[in-house]
Amino acid sequence: MNVFRKSLLVQLLLFIVFILMGGYTILEFYLRASYPWIGYILLGVLLLIGALGFYLFKRDDKRVCIITEKEMSTIRFLLYGYFIVYVIEMILPSIIKTINLEVLTIVTGILLIAIASVGTVIQLNILKSAKK
Repeated sequence: MNVFRKSLLVQLLLFIVFILMGGYTILEFYLRASYPWIGYILLGVLLLIGALGFYLFKRDDKRVCIITEKEMSTIRFLLYGYFIVYVIEMILPSIIKTINLEVLTIVTGILLIAIASVGTVIQLNILKSAKK
């Protein structure tokens, strides 16, 4: 399947944002009490990445990359997995009152970073194979 290269670059930025958000879940747990402004730093970084993504998408770039059906379905399942882990991290403390929040935060943060890292590697491999 043919996909515009600029769309793959925006998806790559999205996976990088997902890595940052996974790390933020861990950092927020430990630093929120001491540094309540830490959320504004993440917001600023997300706005900068969003502006970069908008710029990349609006550029006039007609180059096309080839993405296989396997890569497409893997990316789709990674996005579903990321969403499920993120929602579980938000809902589980209200369902199970005795859950250890520190362990939950660390485990979900690591899972989110791992899922996003796999997506980043897949996107980079697709972009790298297009240059050959």
